[in-house]
Amino acid sequence: MDNNYLFWESYLEKIKDKILELCLSKKELQIDFHIHSNHSADGKQTVKEIIETTKNKGFDIISITDHDSVSVYDEIYNLVKEEITSPIIIPGIEFTIDNKEYGNQCHLLQLFINPKDEILLKDVKKNYNAMFNRSKIQFNRLKYNDAIQKLIIENNIKISYNDYLKYLDKNLLVPEYDTLCMYLSMKFKEKKITNFTIFDLLKKYNQYDCYEDRKQLKMKRYKKLEEKYAENEENNYNVRFLLSMLAVREVDDDWWEKPMCGSLSVNSYGQLKVEELNDKYDIYFAHPTENSLNIVKSIIERKKNIKGLELNIRNKYENIENFYNLLKEKKLIMIIGSDSHDSSAQFYNDSNFYKISSANLKKIL
Repeated sequence: MDNNYLFWESYLEKIKDKILELCLSKKELQIDFHIHSNHSADGKQTVKEIIETTKNKGFDIISITDHDSVSVYDEIYNLVKEEITSPIIIPGIEFTIDNKEYGNQCHLLQLFINPKDEILLKDVKKNYNAMFNRSKIQFNRLKYNDAIQKLIIENNIKISYNDYLKYLDKNLLVPEYDTLCMYLSMKFKEKKITNFTIFDLLKKYNQYDCYEDRKQLKMKRYKKLEEKYAENEENNYNVRFLLSMLAVREVDDDWWEKPMCGSLSVNSYGQLKVEELNDKYDIYFAHPTENSLNIVKSIIERKKNIKGLELNIRNKYENIENFYNLLKEKKLIMIIGSDSHDSSAQFYNDSNFYKISSANLKKIL
């Protein structure tokens, strides 16, 4: 059968039957509902690596949930067209949602999706187009970053939005924070400008920020980066280091009156809002933090198709009962996820964390 809507409908039925068989033979199953492949802009692991890692760790079921993309399922089609893989792969996606209550963005997972469904693909397309809009905003922001402009002018560095698009096209990439910083890092490396030269200039110019609260936010981030990134050859052109210093969280230029500081942190750029996300597929709130549970509750009350919450191994709760109380109050289903982006398997040291009872899994089905 061709890689089309009917194939994936058939595949979904097959894996549901297979999962029900597992539920009859096991009281508990080991499942990761939240994994990113290299089809996510920030994903560092191939489908093959994901399957090998999770299989070696004893997982029964996984879901590959790339950011605003289902392109990975064109690759997975070649693996599943003849037989079901082990672990079983549940088709999924993680949507980036525009929501001012939740720090301007939240993430929602959809599971058991048909990756060729036009209803779903309409939402994927909206967010895909929004990413290009964000990159335009980011290029405009760079004009207001005094440190970056100083380096660009003094070293005759040529950057442009059109040149960035060519870079994306050549390398089969999408416009994301990571890929923009990959592009910028390449340009700086050509002139032998290291991250530490950029970092020192950013810290210098930050002293003159006219908004004390914004200045302090950046200083706090810079201090953490100083502790995290030792001055060595490996970090000279570390893209994550560059991203972290240029896109400080919560420093969105839209939140302050001009003058801008040139932050690449862009929270609202035309992506889906909660009420716009399709209701065809059940929604699970991805990795809610403890201090956001009241906001999550408010969103759930407005978006009726949110069926559950993800307990993510990255999240640290001082009182996990707050999470369970919300599940109970709103009669929600809990799913478990790693949100892993690479194949280091660091999140799989505690295999018990990922165990779900067969009864709970049947509710998800």
